[in-house]
Amino acid sequence: MKIARILNVVALGALVGAAVTVYRIKYDATLHAEHAQKLKREITLETDAIATLKAEWAYLARPDRVQAFAKQHLALQPLGRDQTVLLASLPARPAPVDEIGNKLAALGLSAEDASIAVEAPPPATPAVKKPPAPAKKATIAVKPVAELKAPASRPQPKPLATPKQGAPMNITDFLKKMGLVR
Repeated sequence: MKIARILNVVALGALVGAAVTVYRIKYDATLHAEHAQKLKREITLETDAIATLKAEWAYLARPDRVQAFAKQHLALQPLGRDQTVLLASLPARPAPVDEIGNKLAALGLSAEDASIAVEAPPPATPAVKKPPAPAKKATIAVKPVAELKAPASRPQPKPLATPKQGAPMNITDFLKKMGLVR
């Protein structure tokens, strides 16, 4: 008899726990649905406000209205024939100026020898001047994309967690499911 009573108490506790869980899930779902409806209403109101503002802008930017304000507030006059200029009468475009080259020339440096001079102690004996060594050419090896590999030390991206069946959804998952958020 005692075992039956204990089993009844455990079953009753499990039943109450299950009822509380179901009620909480229902409450959360209702709360999320109300929030989604509120967001939809706000989006509709903002869309209507944007449409109203566009209509007001179109009304305020009418050419006849702008023309009236221009006549009233600006001292503009229509363009006359004597104000037009032929393309041939325009001056030629000036030659491009090499400002850096001009500055180097002013400093006494030529384009061939544009290195910075460093004062060095004079050699004890006159040395024979050697021709400068040819500059090294830099080469860059480029592999095709198919041969490129990710470094081994790079952490792999974690897969997105999927909600468990029966677990309450968070707001982002709910809005994605409703199609309100991508």
